[in-house]
Amino acid sequence: MSSSFGIIFSIQIAHDYYPGVCSDFEFRLLNESSQIARNGRMICRERDGVFYLLAETKDDESLLLPVTGETLRIALLLRNANFSNFTQSVVLPGSFPLYRNAASPLSLNAPRPVKLNGPFLQHPLSKTERPVTISLFGPDGSLQSSEVLPGPEDSQVYTADMRDFRQGLYLLKEEYAVDSAETDYYLDQELIQMSAFGVIEIKLDEALLNARKTKFTLNFAAREETLKYYIVGKRYSQSELEAITVADAGAGEEGRSPILFNRVNQPAFTKFDISPDILAPAGSSVVLFKSQSLVARNEKPRKKIQLSKSSDIIIKHLPQPGQEQSNSEMIIQISKP
Repeated sequence: MSSSFGIIFSIQIAHDYYPGVCSDFEFRLLNESSQIARNGRMICRERDGVFYLLAETKDDESLLLPVTGETLRIALLLRNANFSNFTQSVVLPGSFPLYRNAASPLSLNAPRPVKLNGPFLQHPLSKTERPVTISLFGPDGSLQSSEVLPGPEDSQVYTADMRDFRQGLYLLKEEYAVDSAETDYYLDQELIQMSAFGVIEIKLDEALLNARKTKFTLNFAAREETLKYYIVGKRYSQSELEAITVADAGAGEEGRSPILFNRVNQPAFTKFDISPDILAPAGSSVVLFKSQSLVARNEKPRKKIQLSKSSDIIIKHLPQPGQEQSNSEMIIQISKP
């Protein structure tokens, strides 16, 4: 009997910001999942930003060792420190995204916001009224602990020792006389030590193992912002700046919707704009051109967003914010002799 390795599933990243592959992440099996993989004669590989799980198979392509029902947990590690500058958040600030194939074995749920915690849980209670019953449910939905806090002297922070608990998702429920609150926690010290961006849980149920080559995708959207061009004219009067325009002449060529700009003269700047006092030193004036709608960040700059004076093009391709820039505000300096 001979054996070979076949792909069970892959995980890729799709990001609107990139015209091609997004390679901003590294995938890493967590320790207990590495042991599950070894026991099941499975190996993982990463190529061109895609994670692959392969398993050893027999001549008839059945798995050499059964792993049905096991769950692999994969840490998502961010390589690009500028990622948040051009990416819409997938969960609220302070939350940690959990991806699972819970609803369907062949696709990932939308990211579930959880709070990442270590072995000692500290949970701020949502209300001051008492009594309150605190219940903690484990990854399989079973009740792990329950405690009643009877009086107002009890702390506003509920603590729990979880050193003997298994890793994974926990639900903490607060039950008051007429109200309740729920919070999702994810127990894993290893993820904390890795400074992980998120975690992926893939349950190896029979449908997934039989399907083979299932492609899971994590989707990210580019941040959308008002694109602003501050044109600072050295030795330009405010009236002379009236001849300056910014226009998108490349939309048709690139097959996209045109970006339309509004002119904002210096006296009409708002508190949300950079102060003219900062932009325009003595002997200079400034005018602002801001997009009428939000513009998605893009790795590939849009062509022919042009700065002109009357009918003369001064700058054929205006710069656009790069990854290292946290906003879409561009300062362009021009001068008269």
